[in-house]
Amino acid sequence: MIRAANLTQVTDYYKSNTVSKQNNTEKAKDVQPNAQKIKSSEDKLSSKAQKYLETLRKDNADFDFIIADKGDDFRGLVDQSDKEFTVVFSSAELERMASDEKYAREKLSTVKTAVEMSDKINEQFGFERAWGTTDNSGTVLNKLTMSFDDDGKMTLFADLEKITEKQKERLEELKEKRAEEKNQEKKDVTVKRTTIQANSKEELLEKISELDWSKIIEEKATQGMKFDITI
Repeated sequence: MIRAANLTQVTDYYKSNTVSKQNNTEKAKDVQPNAQKIKSSEDKLSSKAQKYLETLRKDNADFDFIIADKGDDFRGLVDQSDKEFTVVFSSAELERMASDEKYAREKLSTVKTAVEMSDKINEQFGFERAWGTTDNSGTVLNKLTMSFDDDGKMTLFADLEKITEKQKERLEELKEKRAEEKNQEKKDVTVKRTTIQANSKEELLEKISELDWSKIIEEKATQGMKFDITI
């Protein structure tokens, strides 16, 4: 059986820069309380591919590996993940990886660049890490997703969240105030959210640089978002 290439270096980096597993699990519950209802295409895999996927997850526990084909609720599957980095394979793509060791190594080599890509985005645009910090107050890179279709073509998704200066000031005032009415006021906190889709790292960076937040509609902040609204 082909063993998945280990992402130990990435895993160690991830662990040293993120909050505890317990906190991540709690965040996941907030994001998608009905996650179990979302069906993937994992049950389409052959026994060989299922064993390979099991090994892949075991060796790279800090990445979430999802199997999704056309017709699956891709967004729902990604949203329910409790990991900062999500990798989505089609069932056909994973079958090929399970049978072709060289091909699998090539794909996993690409997967390993997720952390570097995340760091590059945060550094270039001054964003904050959504995972590993307890008080996000600017623009955060909530999640970075890599998706591979039947032909191995990669698509990147960067989920961004931003709190406006006005809302940021309001939160600070509430934290200082600590008044009884704060519970009512914090319900009105709003943030902006968007997902950037690209077919390469270069295209992703270009689209992020061209993002106009003024065109993104604000929405009510919830516990599932990465901003600290539990004042």
